[in-house]
Amino acid sequence: MYLLEETLDAIEESGHTTDDVLYVGSEDGRLQLPWPQAEPVLRVRYDNGYGDQEIATDLCVRFTDGAMLVRCEYDGAEWWRPIPAPAPQGDAFDCVKSDSSMNGRCLADLNESCDEHFQFGMVGVWLTSIGNP
Repeated sequence: MYLLEETLDAIEESGHTTDDVLYVGSEDGRLQLPWPQAEPVLRVRYDNGYGDQEIATDLCVRFTDGAMLVRCEYDGAEWWRPIPAPAPQGDAFDCVKSDSSMNGRCLADLNESCDEHFQFGMVGVWLTSIGNP
């Protein structure tokens, strides 16, 4: 698999173009390249199948609209996962603490106001689990 091809496909599937790329770099933003400089760096061949993970785990593509692509891995199999842009105006909430029967619940679960909150809340749990702030 060629990372550049995989990345271009993931950018297109996310509804973006390379003109929408803010940067390619680390999820924490400490390392960044604009698309024209990132493209040659992404021209690497790797085995995206099961085995050892070869591509940096915190590599991401950030878009100007706030959406991003993050690397995912399962037993060494690797791929891009799209994370949608945050809503410009989210819904209000009134509960941040779970009771003993709801340990480990995300904000959306605690407030259960709509399906969109549940979906975004699961992304938040996933992002936290991979080390995002």
